[in-house]
Amino acid sequence: MKIETDLNVIKRNAKIREDENFEFRTFLKFQDPDMVDRIVHELYEEVSEQIDCTECGNCCMELGTCFTGREIEVVTKFLSLDKESFLKKWTTVNREEEEERYCLNSIPCRFLDDKKCIIYEIRPEECRSYPHLHKDEFTFRLFGVIDNYEICPIVYNVYEQLKRKMHFRY
Repeated sequence: MKIETDLNVIKRNAKIREDENFEFRTFLKFQDPDMVDRIVHELYEEVSEQIDCTECGNCCMELGTCFTGREIEVVTKFLSLDKESFLKKWTTVNREEEEERYCLNSIPCRFLDDKKCIIYEIRPEECRSYPHLHKDEFTFRLFGVIDNYEICPIVYNVYEQLKRKMHFRY
């Protein structure tokens, strides 16, 4: 299986395949969600073994990052920063979630340095679990998957291979 990692190719294909990807989303909605999860998890394992996220960092360049209160404490301690100053200067509060979360107020992520995360060892769970393809209920998260299709080479490759595995014809 050929793995595409060129972000320019991925972005171009995302535009070209926009209608196809939404049609596939509709197709997936009528499939057995447990079966789709099993296939996606298998594809995710295969693809993620071939792509080193730390060489890409595009998610950090394109997406916002949020932290729990506990994660903020860990990060500010790790960086020897004053928590209150950090919160006031670099975050906005998102109270729409179950747990209050603090989102960085800039994109790209301020912890990104030359495509490398300077807090990688203690990065928030949101970053650790990205691109979330290991999680169940894939067919209930397809808008997010399509959004991430042009950002993450792993998502792009898994979605494209899923089309083949599901014998999808556009």
